[in-house]
Amino acid sequence: MKTISNYEEFQEIINQELVILIAKTKTCAVCHPLTDKLNSFMKDYPSIPSYQLYLEDIQIFSGQHLVFTVPTILVFSNKQEILRESRFIDFNKIERLFDIYLS
Repeated sequence: MKTISNYEEFQEIINQELVILIAKTKTCAVCHPLTDKLNSFMKDYPSIPSYQLYLEDIQIFSGQHLVFTVPTILVFSNKQEILRESRFIDFNKIERLFDIYLS
C-alpha cells in the first residue's frame, strides 16, 4: 500500500477506473490493525490499487471530502466516490462492489 503525500497526488490517483484508500491519523489505535486487514483483503484484488493517507499530512482532505472520523475507507471510480465506510468497516460490502466492477 502506497502513501499519498499531498492533495495533488490524491487528485491524480482518483482518475483511475477503481481505487481504494484509507484515511487515518498517526495516533489512531484502530487504524494500524485495520490497515493490515485491508492489505490482506486487497491481496485478492491485485488489479485494484490501494493507498493510505494521513489526515495530519493532507489537512485539506478532511474538509474537501468530509472525513471527520478515522479510519475511513473510500473507494473512487474515475474521480467519483462510490463507497465510504467509517469506523466499523464492512469488508463484505467492499467485496460485493469490487465483484460488480470486475465482472
